[in-house]
Amino acid sequence: MRTATTTTPWYDVPFKNTPLLSEWSPVMEDEVVKLISSAPTNTCQLDPVTTWLVKDVRVCDLLSPFLTVLFNVSLSSGSFPTKFKQAVIRLLLKKVGLDASDMKNFRLVSNLAFLSKLLERVVQRRLQEFLNSNDMMPMPLTQFHSTETAVTKLKDVYSVFTGSHGCI
Repeated sequence: MRTATTTTPWYDVPFKNTPLLSEWSPVMEDEVVKLISSAPTNTCQLDPVTTWLVKDVRVCDLLSPFLTVLFNVSLSSGSFPTKFKQAVIRLLLKKVGLDASDMKNFRLVSNLAFLSKLLERVVQRRLQEFLNSNDMMPMPLTQFHSTETAVTKLKDVYSVFTGSHGCI
């Protein structure tokens, strides 16, 4: 850190007993239908059928009970299906006109299966709801005046949640 910030006092994070996330709220069929209908119509090579077909109202109504059970079993068992962990990795040129022979001009993009993304959204919503309802989300980083202040704040929050008060 810069010399100018060496005298800045550490943020004192108050101790707070927080609840454990010991169980997930169950996924409901109407939630699955909403997730499917609101998802983008992008298809990945790993998808057994095209996304637009899954999003068709008749197919969605047939699949949603099965997906609801699948997602609930995944949440209750704490396991993410192995097939959902696969991705197709592609190299994309960062900007048109960059030298395609230089690897630093590329970025990696992971394409995930449609159902994998749906389950990820289910987990994200429940985790976000848990963090928000227990006032565990850090304040927005935009209120800080510098990156160093934001990093210091994040380190302090991390230390409280992990019990590590040394280096990260």
